[in-house]
Amino acid sequence: MTSPAVLTTALGTRLGRRRPQAASDADLLFDAPGPKGRSRILIGSILAVIVMATIAGLALHQAGINGELAYPKWRYFLGQSTVAFLGGALRDSLIAAGIAAVASFPLGILLGWARMARNAVVRGVVGLWIDAMRAIPMLLLVYFFLLGVPPLTGYTFPVIWMLVIPIIMCSSATTAEVFRSGVRALDAGQSEAAEALGLSRGQTMRLILAPQALRMMLPTLITQLVTILKDTSLGYVVAYNELMYAGRRLETFTRSEYSMDVYLQTYVVIAAIYLLANWALGVLARRIEARTR
Repeated sequence: MTSPAVLTTALGTRLGRRRPQAASDADLLFDAPGPKGRSRILIGSILAVIVMATIAGLALHQAGINGELAYPKWRYFLGQSTVAFLGGALRDSLIAAGIAAVASFPLGILLGWARMARNAVVRGVVGLWIDAMRAIPMLLLVYFFLLGVPPLTGYTFPVIWMLVIPIIMCSSATTAEVFRSGVRALDAGQSEAAEALGLSRGQTMRLILAPQALRMMLPTLITQLVTILKDTSLGYVVAYNELMYAGRRLETFTRSEYSMDVYLQTYVVIAAIYLLANWALGVLARRIEARTR
């Protein structure tokens, strides 16, 4: 079998040129603004900041009038039991997101590979599945596993799988399209050179195209983790102990036990947790993107 070193040299000779660096999304979607355009963008940005700051100030003022900024309502979330409770919910959210990511990424790559198969039946069936999973709302799939599967099969999935399986179904379809787009973006001469060297279609995909496509799509996959983590918020439908469901339990418990309404505070804190977690994933994606360029 041809060694990777010989294959790389042969491909380089065959192509005779370097593949141009991929354009960024901004380069593809927008023209670079001129001096007047940059001035308008700057003025618009300043005005937008002023408007948002004004709205935020008015909202805080009204919240203060309604007593929502009272210290006891926020101090409650610094208690050890509350921190432990929300920490456990964050852990369960990350577990569900991790399982979904580990399963959906390889499955999505296989689906993307199958959608590029030469067999028209395989392409059609896989393409229909991918299009269906991208079109159907994930919430509908969660309800299907909660309310539809038990009467149809006589089996009830564990709560975590009622959430994770729909996430895998939808996320793998998105990953399949990302992988297919990555392969299509590669220089067609690489496939032609591999065919000239006697490599089969499967060997070409496995040894040449797939590694490059995966390297290109790695930042996108990391970013997809953000979407998967946010999708775990649908766990409240099946009573899975993710952050949103835990917040509802915490808010109800506080109202009944302490006669204190912390509805706003609860979901502000949960939003902050999501922001921090997704910010960390975003930083990771940008660092990986910078290293793979």
